[in-house]
Amino acid sequence: MPRTRKAAPPPASSDEATASSSEEDDSLEGVLWQWQKEDGSWTDFAEKDKAELEHGFRKKPTGKYETKKLTFNAAKVTYMFDFKHMKQINTKTDKERPLRRLVTSHSTGYASLLKRHSMSWGAGKDRKTSKKKGAGRDSESDEDDAEDDKTRGKRKKGATSEGKTPTKRKGKDDKSAYRPLGKLPPPLSVSDIKKQAALGAQSLRNYKKDYGAAVSKDAHAKRCFDRMLGNEARLCGEWAVFYHSTSFACLLYEVQAAVAAVLFRFKSNFSSLPRLLKAPYNEIATKDELLEAFKKMPGMDHNVKFRSVAICATTTLVGPDPEAPPKNVFLAGYCCSDVSFKGVLTQLLESCYVPKDKVKKLADDIVKLSEKHGLDVSQFGGKRCKSGRAGHLLQIFMKRELVERFVYASLPFGVLDKTRDPIEKHLNGPGPISGQVRILCHPSLFMQASQVRMFVYAADETFHDNREKFQEELTALLKPILGRDDTRERAAKGIHGGELPSWYKSDDQSDKANVANKYK
Repeated sequence: MPRTRKAAPPPASSDEATASSSEEDDSLEGVLWQWQKEDGSWTDFAEKDKAELEHGFRKKPTGKYETKKLTFNAAKVTYMFDFKHMKQINTKTDKERPLRRLVTSHSTGYASLLKRHSMSWGAGKDRKTSKKKGAGRDSESDEDDAEDDKTRGKRKKGATSEGKTPTKRKGKDDKSAYRPLGKLPPPLSVSDIKKQAALGAQSLRNYKKDYGAAVSKDAHAKRCFDRMLGNEARLCGEWAVFYHSTSFACLLYEVQAAVAAVLFRFKSNFSSLPRLLKAPYNEIATKDELLEAFKKMPGMDHNVKFRSVAICATTTLVGPDPEAPPKNVFLAGYCCSDVSFKGVLTQLLESCYVPKDKVKKLADDIVKLSEKHGLDVSQFGGKRCKSGRAGHLLQIFMKRELVERFVYASLPFGVLDKTRDPIEKHLNGPGPISGQVRILCHPSLFMQASQVRMFVYAADETFHDNREKFQEELTALLKPILGRDDTRERAAKGIHGGELPSWYKSDDQSDKANVANKYK
């Protein structure tokens, strides 16, 4: 494994995805450039070559860069680096090699975030709940998640999702006041749904089905990609799709999903959950609010406030991406660090209101359970998975009418990509569709299967096959603690930002979340 690297500070300007030479020198630690061998394995570029590639990438993050200044280039051949398609090309022989850029902070940032901020987010300081007897459901309700797709497609144009108007904040500067999700945009018309269905799977719109050498040679990985494209074809009428790559942070997402299953009937057998604590969304609840706050964020999308509400993702499974093409990062995972996550798991459990006297044992039990089912927990003090493949892909489907409210087209570092803005138009077009996005992962939205649907795929075949059983046993570990009458409501209130939503029910919700997953 590569040595531990600190997070790389991104460019200072929020208007340009470029940096001066002095900034580049300081930001290389934490960035890793690799090229792929014929056997599918990845090799690091030398430090001087990494600096040269990063220099070119900062100038043209989705363009092409030519150079002879490479340590392995004794013949002084010109090499072209295509950052849009992530390829290295020898201009003399035309030989191409896949290329990838990894940033340590993307995989470790959420863990660090939890360490520093999770307890304050989940404080929930004795605010009175607005829940009233007989109150109607707001748009955060998941009651309608079993509604049939065809039924939804037949809704009249202009009908709105059930919901309340967001409550006014307690004061102009009170950024902690509870904010419900509010009314959601009306669904697509039947004619629009048919048009999108006719265009087909998002990743294959004007792209050929090319999984790359590594995935194509691996039977399990190929099956996963086939399944993901199958999901795209099945859901493309009403849903846009995004791909979020993880590795060791996967366990944090899995625990959040299990907690949400116990408290909020989240269907954790289908997917993990990237964000759970709601308090940060009281301040930033939409993409527009995120972009406005972004202007004042030092560190850009590496900023703690940014990561508290958003994740990076790509819009294609098989097409090019300037940083993390799924076919390049799936097997190894999007991580290049030996950073220890030890202690982060206990912080997460405390933020979810697990009693302190039970946290350490529960954390140890979770690590042992993960080992049993083949999840790599080497960064949590446990064992590596036997295959050595720690990669995971979270496939995120979002209703098309919601995209403009919660997603924006992005260049590296979270800079708005004006060439694909508005992102809704880009995703609804005939293609080719590619490039990064930043997604505001509002937990009140992501826990509604009627608005966001997620599926998770593990590069390690053992854990992939065992994941549903793992979630079942993980939920069983949490039930005796969070499922108790004296802790359940307190935990739900803290996680939900100090105030319970009107749809919350005080009984254990995990059994209601237990629905068979035939799409794994």
